[in-house]
Amino acid sequence: MIYKLNSGDKDSSTSALPKITKIEAQKRKGRYNIYLDGEYAFPVDETILIKHILHKGMEISKTFRQELEIEDGYRKAYTRALVYLNYSLRSIKEVKDDLIAHEFTSETADQVVEQLKEQGYLNDLMYAESYTRTAANVSGKGPYVIKRELKKRGVKDETIEEAMEQYPFDQMVENGVALAEKVMRRSSQHSSRETNNKIRQNLMQKGFQSDVITQVLEEINTEKEVDDEYEALKTQGDKIWRKQTKLTGAKKIQKVKSGLFQKGFSGDLITQYINEKEMEEEEE
Repeated sequence: MIYKLNSGDKDSSTSALPKITKIEAQKRKGRYNIYLDGEYAFPVDETILIKHILHKGMEISKTFRQELEIEDGYRKAYTRALVYLNYSLRSIKEVKDDLIAHEFTSETADQVVEQLKEQGYLNDLMYAESYTRTAANVSGKGPYVIKRELKKRGVKDETIEEAMEQYPFDQMVENGVALAEKVMRRSSQHSSRETNNKIRQNLMQKGFQSDVITQVLEEINTEKEVDDEYEALKTQGDKIWRKQTKLTGAKKIQKVKSGLFQKGFSGDLITQYINEKEMEEEEE
């Protein structure tokens, strides 16, 4: 244990030391209030009570009381850390940050972290591997995003690289394909080329690297049937056409053509659409 206490410690300059007159259990399990000479003095954890055999009539020097209070503060920090770890695995940095956020000193937080590491409750490699597997299996995140999140949680680069072995290339491609298919389902009104670009962009944002993206695009078919492509073009073209109410003739046609080119539609289909719109206007 970190603290070396001596329950027989006495202040040599004090002739009559305060005595424990009452030990009262708190409502919180495992916590006790210590009364000296009939007045409340300080709280202690049950482990400290037992360790130092605190009992009624025992004399408590000023130095010994201070040591008990320091040890009790450590015990509260340790208990807080265990509660925090009870919900899920945590990184070393997360545990330390939580303790400091609850107003424990950095020194106490470091001591608690060291004890938890020795006891096997804190292990950044175990944490990083678990985090990587969960992110890959549940959320389908790409490796770059996972690495960034682990780094933010204080995990060292070499530990992150070792943990990434839990995320094989084939699974990255599988997750990438699933994400690409979602994008395709939302892209029925976009051109094949724009759909392809959206998939690429989405995969990059999710943290997939170029070799995975290339493999994903080889495994899916973003090319629409001609009829589907033309239906998508008409949807986009009509939107642009309606927006150009202030333009007429060649200027309006040029604006619509330019907009459809930017959205990735082919020249042949754009020409077909423009011809149909011109015929509609002539009939009107």
